[in-house]
Amino acid sequence: MELSEKKAESLHAGHRQRMLASYLRTGLEGFSDVETLELLLGYAISRRDVNPIAHALLDEFGDLHRVLNAPIQQLVKVSGVGERSAVLIHLVGELWTKSESIRFGKNVFLRNTQELGSYLALRSVGLREERAWLLSLDAKCKVIECRELCRGSVNAVNLPFRKLVEAALLANASSVVLAHNHTTGTMIPSLEDVEYTRDARRALAMVDVVLTDHVILCDGSFLSMRASQMMEF
Repeated sequence: MELSEKKAESLHAGHRQRMLASYLRTGLEGFSDVETLELLLGYAISRRDVNPIAHALLDEFGDLHRVLNAPIQQLVKVSGVGERSAVLIHLVGELWTKSESIRFGKNVFLRNTQELGSYLALRSVGLREERAWLLSLDAKCKVIECRELCRGSVNAVNLPFRKLVEAALLANASSVVLAHNHTTGTMIPSLEDVEYTRDARRALAMVDVVLTDHVILCDGSFLSMRASQMMEF
């Protein structure tokens, strides 16, 4: 290794040690998004300046939350991010989501549109493919579970009504909320969304389960079809 390379490596090591010492003293208080990613990437990438990689990730995805929720397939497309780094980043995001589900999942009551939408909206952050979920509630509007049903467009082919009904029955739900995300930047339901919702409500009604709402998600925001009067059929 040449002298200049040794000097650069020594500088990077010193920078990492200072960041770690700061984190041990005060946690992430005072850390920028770039510095937070640098600290994390240091556990996957050794002997290399990860500052440019942290900047590249934020340039690609927009902010720290979207980086942590980005799919592994998209993360590895960023210059300098290998599979090991991508898995670590994605794992941190999934651990946070899972811990929040555990913390709230057994004691959450969702009694209005705002509560329903807010509960579901975080699932759509950073997604670049369409997914569908079924939120199952008991008679007191307490969350039983929120299950991912499919990936890809939400229609009778990818999400057959039988699968929808089976999921509701397995959860022993009194009512359910269907949710799926749009990746086009708009939350306006398509004609197909409206038609699918109408037929799904009929299918669920046959087993005495009420389809309360169909919520369209888009990168952390939501639109309620019920509140928008798109379920008056």
